[in-house]
Amino acid sequence: MSSQLDMIEKGLIVTCTLIICIIIRESISAVVLMKKNKELNKLAYIDLHTGLPNRSRVEELLIEYHQFEKPTAMIVFDLNDLKEVNDTLGHIAGDTLIMNFAHIIRTSIPKKYFVGRYGGDEFIALLNDVSEDEVKSIIKKVQDEANRYNEFSKQIYIEFAYGYALSINYQEANLKVLLNQADKNMYECKTRMKQAKQNLKK
Repeated sequence: MSSQLDMIEKGLIVTCTLIICIIIRESISAVVLMKKNKELNKLAYIDLHTGLPNRSRVEELLIEYHQFEKPTAMIVFDLNDLKEVNDTLGHIAGDTLIMNFAHIIRTSIPKKYFVGRYGGDEFIALLNDVSEDEVKSIIKKVQDEANRYNEFSKQIYIEFAYGYALSINYQEANLKVLLNQADKNMYECKTRMKQAKQNLKK
């Protein structure tokens, strides 16, 4: 009788040990799966070419961001002549241009501000708690870095148009309003740049 109880007790110990091992294994699997899902979700919002948040993340941000507690600015940057670079030097050169410009924007703008790639050659920056002078100063820093890059680049030059909009200039502003206005201002800047080039050719 005693030996039977010992066998039953040992069997229960083994069974409990197996159950505990299974629970631990499943818990580890769940943690690993959760970590992988987080990594996949992160990748879903990253532009793999530039390392910046992609259009999906930008559009999500536009939906999430409803109110401005402090003065906020949206800047739109647009590379000039990307198609010409692709056509004359090839798409690898065009990709290099995009990658270098993305690096210049990200390193020129303080890390506390959001910078993302909105389209093929279009990038945005969202600046919180800034004045118009601070916005202009950031744009100048991007331009200075682009000029410094151009001094050493022999074939691929960086030239860009930009536009910005500030929340303090609109009574009922949201990010979509700021983005649309900044985009409009960017195209006006691009037009002025084209006209200036045409005047130089005359």
